[in-house]
Amino acid sequence: MVPLVRLVILRIPSGFELRTPQKKQKLLSKPPPPPPQRDEQKSKETNSDSESEDEDGMTAEQKERYLKKVRESEEVKSCSEWAIRRFNSDNNTNYQFVEVLKANSVFCAGNEFYLTFTAKDDVVDADGERSPVIFHAKVYAPIGGEKEYYFCRPKLKS
Repeated sequence: MVPLVRLVILRIPSGFELRTPQKKQKLLSKPPPPPPQRDEQKSKETNSDSESEDEDGMTAEQKERYLKKVRESEEVKSCSEWAIRRFNSDNNTNYQFVEVLKANSVFCAGNEFYLTFTAKDDVVDADGERSPVIFHAKVYAPIGGEKEYYFCRPKLKS
């Protein structure tokens, strides 16, 4: 004999339905609060395209200089080259690193890099050139240790 299981669903009142109909109507008829007012001076300061500041307080020019310095750093380049060598050995290919396009990192007892870079294969296309392929990679470079490889793969074509 199979025991019967009874499922009981209890509805806990939120308090809104316990109010009188008059109070409900009064609460529902109130207009919503006005949106917060923008600081006019701040919006005037940030409307100029060349001097607009992001949340981090950097102008677009400062941010571009910073990102360029990160892209061109030896550690980012080294991790990108190492990732493509690992990809080559795992997939029996012969891609050669070209340049870093984008790099993001998270620091935790070393750097965990999210890399976007280009590499060229030995295969020559119909134009007689070796066209670059965009790769994505995730590499962890611990302080004083060996690099760890999460993945390295060609970017999906859209």
